[in-house]
Amino acid sequence: MLQISLPILDSTPTAGMKAGCSGGGCSSGCGSSGGNAAPRVVPEIDSEAINTGVPFDERRLNLGATPTKGTFVTFIDLDLTVECNLRCTYCFKEKWNEHMEERVAFDAVLWLLHASGPTKNVAVNFMGGEPLLRFRLIKKLVPFGKRRAWQLGKNIHFGMTTNGTLVTDEVVSFWKKWGMGFHTSIDGTPEVQDRNRPTTGGRGSSQLVEKSVPKVLQYRPHTTARSTVVPDSAATLVESYKYFRSLGYINVAFVPGGPSFWSPESIQAYEKELMGVCDLVMDEFRQGRFIYLKGIDDAIQGIIRDKRPNHACGAGRGLLLVDIHGDIWPCHRWNKDHHQSWRIGNIYQQFDDLVRAELDRPNHTDLLEQNCEICVANKFCAGGCPAENLEETGKVYKRHPNACELTRVWARAGQYVHDVLLKEGNATFMAHYYKDKNSQLN
Repeated sequence: MLQISLPILDSTPTAGMKAGCSGGGCSSGCGSSGGNAAPRVVPEIDSEAINTGVPFDERRLNLGATPTKGTFVTFIDLDLTVECNLRCTYCFKEKWNEHMEERVAFDAVLWLLHASGPTKNVAVNFMGGEPLLRFRLIKKLVPFGKRRAWQLGKNIHFGMTTNGTLVTDEVVSFWKKWGMGFHTSIDGTPEVQDRNRPTTGGRGSSQLVEKSVPKVLQYRPHTTARSTVVPDSAATLVESYKYFRSLGYINVAFVPGGPSFWSPESIQAYEKELMGVCDLVMDEFRQGRFIYLKGIDDAIQGIIRDKRPNHACGAGRGLLLVDIHGDIWPCHRWNKDHHQSWRIGNIYQQFDDLVRAELDRPNHTDLLEQNCEICVANKFCAGGCPAENLEETGKVYKRHPNACELTRVWARAGQYVHDVLLKEGNATFMAHYYKDKNSQLN
């Protein structure tokens, strides 16, 4: 069994810091595709010494519970809580009122620093529930992680995914001090937001979010307005885009959720509205303003690259989730009761290379069950979200037909924007997308 003693900082909990003892066992816009598969020397783990019956308060972080092969882990989603102050109508999390123990949070950061091997730059994205419900913990955890990374000759970046309802001046000051990144979940106009993202008491959340947006954008002007689009809101994209711009957002993502709930009619409405948004975006380009529009940007990048990506995201590869119990999963969308076969291990127990190997492959697109070669989206689509695929079809490499069609909507809209602005020779478009390729077009 690997035995390492780490120095303990005075400002941090002492429990859980000593490595080597095994303990009991008990999911960013998605994350890094990263990691590099460089060879490494890994000590042998005595599997007989792993005792899953050890009580929680006697557990010790097992630095042997890290990958022994494949991609280094460079990015983790960290579920600080599963509690949330909103009850979004489409939420994929299984809600219950439970927080991550502070010791697990500190240990998860240490685990990442060692699971990343020789990789110098790593990242943690705080998830939930709503992570700002654990702001007191975050204020202790971020300085600890920065210092411990420095001690190990590494850099660690922290970010979070927040619903924006709990952002205060103190929160923003903390973000600034530690250089944190984040994106905000906001679905659209106040009517759309209040319908899709009510509070636990059933009230709308739009006023709370509106108060926080100026604070967020003053700190990070390029923060994304991440909108989950459901069939009922498919016909509201133009108005929601105008609303986002009135708030000051220049990065917007209209991401369809729950493919099985869509119909041909709602998909048609989504495409019509998205094309309307594209017209507005192109007008902004003509006025010299670059607007990032998720999906459309992906499609344009694929057209220019003219080569299909190998992976949709880093889930199960460079990216993993550590949940409130210290359990390890491919990403923040996987830790459900019926996903137990996808549990990769536990930071106090062991790391299951075999489970992870199902996703840690050099090329995902070769494994897809669709005939993607003839698809209009094949220059940028790598098979969609594996977790969503699993939920909708029971297979990580098989997409729901509606998911494919919604991606083709992005492809057609992206082709439209690309062809119009390229023909016009739009300076803003060319500077952003073609850069050094300008000479190839002359």
